[in-house]
Amino acid sequence: MTADEHGGIRERKRAATRNAVVIAATRLFLERGVSGTSIDDIAAEAGIARRTFFLHFPAKEDVLFHYLEGHVRRAVAALDDLPEGGPEGGRPDGAAGVRAVMGVLVDLFDDPRARTDELAGLRTELVTAARGLPPSLVVRLQRAQSELVDALRGKFPDPTGWPVMSAHLGACMGAAAAAAVAAERPERRAAAIRDAVDRASAGFDRDPAA
Repeated sequence: MTADEHGGIRERKRAATRNAVVIAATRLFLERGVSGTSIDDIAAEAGIARRTFFLHFPAKEDVLFHYLEGHVRRAVAALDDLPEGGPEGGRPDGAAGVRAVMGVLVDLFDDPRARTDELAGLRTELVTAARGLPPSLVVRLQRAQSELVDALRGKFPDPTGWPVMSAHLGACMGAAAAAAVAAERPERRAAAIRDAVDRASAGFDRDPAA
C-alpha cells in the first residue's frame, strides 16, 4: 500500500470519527441542551475516548458550528464558477465575488440537506446567554472570514479594491450573524439572513461614479 493510500484511509477514518462526534453531540444537545451535555457524554455516545474529541473540536460549543469549514470551502469554490464576462461584457468585480460567496453560504443555511439549521436555535441560545461567542468560536469564525478574504484577493488581485471588498464581506457576514441570532421564528430565520445580507450588500453594489 502506498503512502497516498495510507493517507487516504487515515483521512477517511478521521472524517468518520468527526461525523460520529457531530451526530452524537447533535442528538445530546437537542435532548439535553448544550449546558446539560458534557464532553464525556459526547465521547461516550460517539464511542471514542475523551482525548479523541479534542482532536476534532477545541470545545463542545464548537460542534454547533461543525459545518463552517465545509461551507467555506464550497463558497470559495463558487469563485471559480464566476463567468468571465460581467455586466456589459466587463469582468466580474469584487462585489460580484462577495455576492457569490455569500450566496453559497446563505443557500447552504437554507438547504435542509446541509442540516445547518438543525442547531440554529441552540446557537442563538448560546450567544444570548453568553452575551457573545466563546473565544474558540471567535477564532474559528475569524479564520473562516480570513480564508474567504484570501480567496477573494486571489480571484481579484488588484490591491486597490481589497479594502472595500473586505469591508463588503465583513458587513455581509456580520449582518448574517446578527440576523440569525435576532430571528424570533425559526421558520423565518433563513429569509431574515438573506434579507440582512442583501441590505448590507446594497451600498457596496452602487457604482461610485454614479
